[in-house]
Amino acid sequence: MSLDDLMRDRGDAAIADFSRALELNPGYIWARYQRGQVYREQGRYAEALADFEQALAIEPEDAVLHAERGEVLRLMRRLPDAVEAFSQALAFDNDYPWAVGSRGQALRSLGRHEAALADFSRALELDPEMDWVLAERGETHRLLGNFAAALVDFSAAIAMNPGYVWAIGHRGMIHRQAERYAEAIADFTLAIELEADAAWLYAERGEAARLADRFDEALDDLSRALELSPDYAWALGSRGATQRSLGNAEGTLADFDRALEIDPAYVWVLMQRGYLHRNAGRQEAALADFTRVLELEPKHTTAYAERGEIYRQQRQFAEAIADFSQAIALNPSYAWAIGSRGQAYRADGQLHEALADFDRALELHPDMGWMLAERGDTYRLLKRYDEALVDLNRALELNPNDSWALSRRGATYQSLKVFEEAYLDLSRAVELDPKNSWAWAQRGSLFRQM
Repeated sequence: MSLDDLMRDRGDAAIADFSRALELNPGYIWARYQRGQVYREQGRYAEALADFEQALAIEPEDAVLHAERGEVLRLMRRLPDAVEAFSQALAFDNDYPWAVGSRGQALRSLGRHEAALADFSRALELDPEMDWVLAERGETHRLLGNFAAALVDFSAAIAMNPGYVWAIGHRGMIHRQAERYAEAIADFTLAIELEADAAWLYAERGEAARLADRFDEALDDLSRALELSPDYAWALGSRGATQRSLGNAEGTLADFDRALEIDPAYVWVLMQRGYLHRNAGRQEAALADFTRVLELEPKHTTAYAERGEIYRQQRQFAEAIADFSQAIALNPSYAWAIGSRGQAYRADGQLHEALADFDRALELHPDMGWMLAERGDTYRLLKRYDEALVDLNRALELNPNDSWALSRRGATYQSLKVFEEAYLDLSRAVELDPKNSWAWAQRGSLFRQM
């Protein structure tokens, strides 16, 4: 083998030499440790794990070997085992900063964020110059929603290592989540300059551009991310949302469908596709998407409310009321769900239950015009006409061109035999919305009554 061949494939050459050394001396711990590291770097985790475990059989109190074994287990996603291995390393060397920081990584991946923060802080006390630990602590703060603390940590890591792409990209994510889209795009652009073929950076920059209403730029970036990584479900979902904003319904549905082929449990895309189907009048398809969300996340409040709304529109009032009630149980301040349940109660003839829901929703949001109109119409059906007019007048102050509210106020005036006002309201209602069949029929009954 030539020197050029060795330089091209140094990992395999190193493994060959370490293996020869171990054939000659099976108890050579240093060689086994080195070979285990190379296996780990090559992603050959089972072989790496075997080397570290064989070394530990000879030296069971070696903190470094326990930590290396922990790192392999972490990379294999055997996270509880990894935490245990790092803890064993620290039992033999409590001041081992790499082991403390690496245990923090495993704890963060397990969702044990507070314990992870404690480990990262301890590691930085032992060695303040570990930029990767600062970045990991920053990411943990980000996941907890502590954006200010996260920003401090990522910026400190980047100051230590200006070419730290992962830290720059994740700082951009903090800016995006905090709705500082210009700063987010600047960070993602800097990271892309350092690593031009990273699909996730294009996807993140595209999402920031989408949220900033820079849809053409978003489409370019998300498409580039998908060129680099065609099965990137998150980028497909984001591009679908971008195409929806650009009015491309066909492209939107294609992206959502493809994202869900790749990741059938992608709840955000299921919700977005459900909205798309609902708005296009494909109620059964929307119903299927919202139902699938609830199979995956039984406490998804919005999915219950959205499915309840479809049931309400289909006049399946018992199912609608049940779903709205589930949403309200999960979020007692969910005014839209409360008001929508009120609509279902009213349509089902349960007027007092409807009135109670409208009262409760309006306590939460006193100036919801459609809710005032709904309560006003419920008062009308209960023959409480003065109260009906108060609500309908207020609703029309908030939205003077609401055909539905005008038609209901017209009907209220009709019940009070104030025929001129009734005629004016009903005529204005059909002028604003010529497809308002209820208003046409009500005006017809007005003509008969007059």
